[in-house]
Amino acid sequence: MVRAALKTPHASGRLLIVVVWLRYVMQAYHEITYVDIGGVSANAIVSLSVCLAGGIILFRRLSEIGRLPIIVMLMITVCLSGVLNGALQPTIETLLKWGFFGVVLLATVDCLRRDGDARILGLLLWSFAPAIVYQALSVGLGVGKATESDGSISYIGGFNHEAAFSVVLITCLAVTTLVPRMHPVARFSLLTVCLVGVVIANYRTSLIAAVPIIAGFMIFGMAHGLRPGRRIVVSLIGLLALMGAGVGASLVMDERMGDVSVIAEQGGEIIKSPDAFTAEERKLLSGRVYLWNLYIQDYAAGTDRTLLLGYGADSWVEKFGLYAHNTLISYLYEFGFIGTLLLVLVWISMIVRACSVADWTLRGQLVSTHIGFILLNMATMPFWMIEGLIFYGLLCGYTLAVTARDRVPSPVAAPASPVARRIYMKPESAAARRHAMLALREDHPNDRLLQRPSNATEVET
Repeated sequence: MVRAALKTPHASGRLLIVVVWLRYVMQAYHEITYVDIGGVSANAIVSLSVCLAGGIILFRRLSEIGRLPIIVMLMITVCLSGVLNGALQPTIETLLKWGFFGVVLLATVDCLRRDGDARILGLLLWSFAPAIVYQALSVGLGVGKATESDGSISYIGGFNHEAAFSVVLITCLAVTTLVPRMHPVARFSLLTVCLVGVVIANYRTSLIAAVPIIAGFMIFGMAHGLRPGRRIVVSLIGLLALMGAGVGASLVMDERMGDVSVIAEQGGEIIKSPDAFTAEERKLLSGRVYLWNLYIQDYAAGTDRTLLLGYGADSWVEKFGLYAHNTLISYLYEFGFIGTLLLVLVWISMIVRACSVADWTLRGQLVSTHIGFILLNMATMPFWMIEGLIFYGLLCGYTLAVTARDRVPSPVAAPASPVARRIYMKPESAAARRHAMLALREDHPNDRLLQRPSNATEVET
């Protein structure tokens, strides 16, 4: 991790690598980091420190948060709900979590814009090493966690809960698919490690979220950076391989995913009074469906104010003692209709931005990854855990960087030759600039920004 942090020339890159690594390591030692020190846990102290350090290092980027008005309005709603319900401490904790998200987002944007490509993601992969190593050790030593009613065991490397651990692996999976110029053997090896890790972590929600991420990579990501004539062929091969893998996975995981099929068949019928649930129905998805209806029933019985703004951050703790395992239902209960609507608008706005990417392969891969993250929210709560906000911060930062109007040409698929990129970024003469532009256009024939002549000097021969 230290070597990776030193290899990036930017303070924002070092900050990103260190805070992600630190968060994952602290989760593995939750017996220490969850202990209160003067009424405040070590986790909270570190989160506050990250926000302060990020605010100092990324000071010049802070104004970009103002360009995300929906997120700003969501934070205002969280504050207003907390004040009206007298939930000040939980509200501050929620804002700190979102502050962590903001630091990761701004650091990612800053790195991609400074480097001109996404090389920081390759270095960031070292931050996931502790989680992968710890899980391997837990498997080798036979140290698992039995939490399911069917007696199955979760190997989560000492983490407090399989949800947080599986989100870490899904984040690693998504980052691996987006790393530029990574050796195919190394990329597929790491993807396999992540998928196997999610399986033995025994968390179905993350497996479902991994499907569109892997699909986006197989169909679009593998074709990214190739010549136009080869892209369609590679995409078709990826699609066929994905279909074959899907059939195999459905046969192997049929019993484990049986509840998902039942819910899909019932559709809207699963939303009903908790009293109407049979003993068998209460076990669906480890009791999640029954829990969702408890939340919905209690929310619907509220006043006009709570219907609009909810009961405040973490208000479910005293009422249910168990979080909703669904971000939308939790936000509906905590921050009301307004908070839930704004969260959905955040998702939609990011997908719309991803759809504006000119390269169809990168566009398809980004949209698929956003869909994977949204699916992750349907049966767990990544917005409640910092691990999930790290995932979304990286994804949103990447999306904002590659769709910025003032971005450098082709920031993700940067020129293979560092010399050509250096000449273009710091041209010493018109001839050198012209040579660099011709090389860039030859390497990236599908980049419209590069193919459109910007002045007469560039097209002279």
